[in-house]
Amino acid sequence: MRQLRRILVAVIALASVVGGCATGPALPERASSPKYRVGQVWRYETRVGEEQSRAIIGRIERIDGIGMVVHVKLTGLHLTNAAAAPGAVGTIMYHAPMREDWVAASLLELTTERGDLDGFAEGYGKWLAAYRKGEAGVFSVPLSEVVEAMEQALNP
Repeated sequence: MRQLRRILVAVIALASVVGGCATGPALPERASSPKYRVGQVWRYETRVGEEQSRAIIGRIERIDGIGMVVHVKLTGLHLTNAAAAPGAVGTIMYHAPMREDWVAASLLELTTERGDLDGFAEGYGKWLAAYRKGEAGVFSVPLSEVVEAMEQALNP
């Protein structure tokens, strides 16, 4: 499970290689949102079979040239991962940086104000280090497409 977690964190850190990402040299600045707060758990438009998956708000920032960014942790996934082991399945994406407009287009219903953010800080830290080097970006596609891209990256 630890190996799977590392793979998921490493792949999401390279968000700029997936279509629909924007990169830029401007550093993220903490921000607030009238609609979203850290810890909130949301139902979102999932892939078929992942209807129990949830998005947890982990951080909210503003990045010049990109706008508002909502960082999320996704739980309840069913990500096949042939690289880890035959039949291996991942259930958590610890960090996904999303443009706020795409988060808004994906989220359906607030379910609770306090979600489990274990593992999020490590994923965010890896993303931030890669972003500062120009090697990662912010997703500007629906959450379900981010999950699909992750699964494809894990199963070349």
